[in-house]
Amino acid sequence: MKSNIKLKIYRLYLIGLICLGCLAGCGKNDSFEGPGLKSADPAEDTEEQRKDTDSSVPPQEDISGSLFDSSKFVGEITSVKYAGPGRLLVCADHLSLYDAQTDQIVGEYRFSEEGVQLGDFYALSDGYALFGEFSENTAGSAEAVPEGESGSAEYAAQDFATGMVEVTGNEEGLRCWIFDRQLGLQRSIDLHGLLREQGYDENEMSAAISKDGTQIAICGIRRLYVYDVEKNTFRVLLDVDSGTESKGLRYISASKVRFTGREGSSSSDAEGLIFTGIAIPEGRSDSVPIYGTVNPDGSGLNCRTVSGYALSDEIIAYENEIWFPEDFQYAAGRLMVTDRTGQVIRTVDLEGEDTGKDGIFGSDTGKYIATAGIPGDINEWDGGWRVRIYDAESGKIVWEQSVGTDTSAYSGLSCRVRILDGPRECIVICGRDENTVTSSWSF
Repeated sequence: MKSNIKLKIYRLYLIGLICLGCLAGCGKNDSFEGPGLKSADPAEDTEEQRKDTDSSVPPQEDISGSLFDSSKFVGEITSVKYAGPGRLLVCADHLSLYDAQTDQIVGEYRFSEEGVQLGDFYALSDGYALFGEFSENTAGSAEAVPEGESGSAEYAAQDFATGMVEVTGNEEGLRCWIFDRQLGLQRSIDLHGLLREQGYDENEMSAAISKDGTQIAICGIRRLYVYDVEKNTFRVLLDVDSGTESKGLRYISASKVRFTGREGSSSSDAEGLIFTGIAIPEGRSDSVPIYGTVNPDGSGLNCRTVSGYALSDEIIAYENEIWFPEDFQYAAGRLMVTDRTGQVIRTVDLEGEDTGKDGIFGSDTGKYIATAGIPGDINEWDGGWRVRIYDAESGKIVWEQSVGTDTSAYSGLSCRVRILDGPRECIVICGRDENTVTSSWSF
């Protein structure tokens, strides 16, 4: 889907790295401190909270048996997504909800359409939500949704005798599927069609949903929206055409957004939004990377630039912390962590200056950070990946493993890491579709 453009660029970067050797990337993004705008500087704000990285921890060679068995799932695993503590959504020929504690598949869902491109997956208070897109002009059938629950731009005709929905129209654009706790489909929302009905005909980049499932935030090319699921209404929070401004910044555009829940809150009214994107400072014509916060009603907009840190557009959100990985082109082995309001609380220093260039990943509850890397010197590369797991507070290495050195199946593939904090299980997914290789270890 369109929100995966960053991932595609990342893959191209890996291919170039393998072919050309070490790709230099030691530059820094421009920072800006305009009138009334305090630049968030991890070097200044978090120096006392940093801890030295213990790079002397030896690799743990005694690997226990795998808890996650890829043979349980039908077809090649293309993606593994977190589904709350101890649970995973495994995407293969169909979707499977896997419980690591019981080592069982507790729910399944199958798309009958071909070419469904899956995006972010969220655990809700009483179910799950998945974002994605159908390929252009997709036609087929899908599981029925309850009467009256579909968006008005659903483009579907329900056969009440069979309980199926026949998709008859052009289905490209962002959609949201809402499931119950057993992955039974409850509702399908055509967000692109609903935006078009409101006169906003633009491409959507990404989306997020509140914990209670009542509000959906959508990053478009030119606007940031919030959709009220129950009222079927949109609110525009940021609009580059209307010149949204915040403390010396103008032309603010969001590319990734997350809801930030409040402890003990059960209503989306108590949730805020945190986003990444770009803005143009007053008096300048070039854009700078930013992150910011805003309330779902449009109030409380506060944008920040970052000094001395190569901010990317990625966000890893937990209940009490937000992680902002570095831009992979300029990664220097650090991870900036803020609270839910965007205030920097620490910067974690990892073991090497190039750590993060080949991927940085969070665990299911935020206890661990993982990196997956290949040697900068192509002559040292044996076709595998070096996976390291760090304590998220201190940055100290707790586990290290070479992956794929005994088989050419891993050669040239992108690498992703998932960690289950409870059972201390590391799952590595290399490649996509027919070329996917999935392995797991206890650590």
